[in-house]
This record gives sequence, C-alpha cells and structure tokens, in this order.
Amino acid sequence: MSLDESILVFLDQTGYQNRCNSGKLWFKPELRKNIIIRNPDRFKINAFGSFSPNGNSILQFRETSKSFDIMTFLCETRKVNLNDENIAYELELLLTRYYNAQKNIVNTHNSLKYYDKNIKNYLIENKIEEIKNEINNLGMLYEILFQRYYTILIELITKNITKKEIFDTKILKKEYDKRSRIQKEIKLAKKLIHELDNNQWLKKFKNEKKITLILDNARIHRAILTKTIVKFLKIDLIYLPKYASDLNPIERVWYSIKEELSKNYVENINYLKDHFELYFNKFTQSETLAGEFLLKFII
Repeated sequence: MSLDESILVFLDQTGYQNRCNSGKLWFKPELRKNIIIRNPDRFKINAFGSFSPNGNSILQFRETSKSFDIMTFLCETRKVNLNDENIAYELELLLTRYYNAQKNIVNTHNSLKYYDKNIKNYLIENKIEEIKNEINNLGMLYEILFQRYYTILIELITKNITKKEIFDTKILKKEYDKRSRIQKEIKLAKKLIHELDNNQWLKKFKNEKKITLILDNARIHRAILTKTIVKFLKIDLIYLPKYASDLNPIERVWYSIKEELSKNYVENINYLKDHFELYFNKFTQSETLAGEFLLKFII
C-alpha cells in the first residue's frame, strides 16, 4: 500500500475520568514536597478518535460506544477526508438527520425511567386490573361492592406491596427499556445503510482517495453493521492481530493525552473535554507517533 494511493487512518475509542483509585504524586518545588491535587467531583468522557498521518484527524465525544456510534463516526472520518466540499456538506446534512433521530430515541427512553413511586403505582394498577377482570365474571352485585370499597382496596394493596416486588419490577422494566432502545438504534443503523446504498454514495466518492483504516478487534469494530457501512464509504478495514492493540499508533496519542491531563486540576466536564481535544490536536500533528508504524509496515 502506498500513502499516495490511500489515506491511512488509525481509529480507536477511549475513556478518561479525572478521578482514579490511586492518585498520582506530583512534586512541587516551592513546597518541597509531593502533593495530590484532585477534584472531589467525578468527570468522565468517552472519546472516538481517528488519527491520520497523511489526511485529517478527528475527535468526537459520544455518550455510548455502540454499532450506531462507530458507524456514524466512520461517516465523519470519511467526511473530513473529502476533497469535494459539496459532497462533504451533503454528508453532514445526512448525519445531522440521523443524530437528531438518535437523540429522539434517547430522550424518549430517558423520560420512561421508572422510580420507586412510579413502579408502586404501576403495581397497584396491575393488581386492581386483575381484580376487575375477576369481578366482571361474578355479576353486578360484586361490581357495586368493588366500587364502594375501592378506596379501602387501594390502601390494602398499597400496604401489601413489598420492597422486593418493587425492586424486581424496576429491574425488569429497566432491562425491557434497554432492549427496546437497542432495537430502535439497530433499526436506525440499518436505515442509514439503506439510504447510503439507495442514493449511491459510493459513486459520489468515485474521485476521492480510498481510506485504509487500521483498528483493533473490538466487538463494535467487527460488527456486521460496521463491515457493511464501509462498503458505501470507500473505506477498507485492516484489523490488527488479536491482543496487539498497542501496535495502533493512536494508542500513543491516548497515552500522551492522559499523561498531560493527569498533571492538571480538572475543574469541570467542559475543561476536561476542551483540554482533551487541545492535546489531541497537538499530538496528532506529531510525525513521530506514527513514524515507527509507517517505517515497518508502509514505507
């Protein structure tokens, strides 16, 4: 493979938080002692990055690391490495629509989160509904008695609901909600692939350089949806050997960023994101981070 024929990209994702189990000691000459400076608040980020020595690098912060996230990030990687600005703008509009669709899914499911009080009401309604169904089969007299003693019945049911029932129902509802959200995101991902295929995006990239993407064997990297979408983005995937993710030069970028951040007092989440991005832009401009990889495998 020649760097003139293809854009080489190293892709990976990482997490970082300002708090760790064992704080690092830093020497302060003016105090003549080592001190630990840590913010008691915890700030955590999940970052996707693509590092290109002969193209454009990109960093994005995502809430999750799922198939839809890696698929849209691959689209972003293709977008920043396009020469045709019109196609890049068209791809940006497409991605914006899908980001908004994903946001709607997240917001819908966040509004469905169940707390103890809501679950208790849910259990009461279910038990009342069961009693109603039984009474309907017994006749009018029982229905009249049910209406008369409805309030007392509610009180009795409320008193007899145990903490275990609430806990078990809460777990079941959370699991159902999680699966429902995953299914909706998979459906959205498949829709994105279908749209890329129907609108013949690969033809739009005809005059663009192919992207050769180096990545490890993470589950989302080897997912069927990931392998499918790259066919429409003019991207070739090359997987590193198993348990050899350290061969990926972007790992050195992550290491360098975290080393610098560990020396800083992280004020808030915005400070963390801004400085993470600042260091990312700095280290991805370095020729030495990918130099060894290029000498051994490319040049």
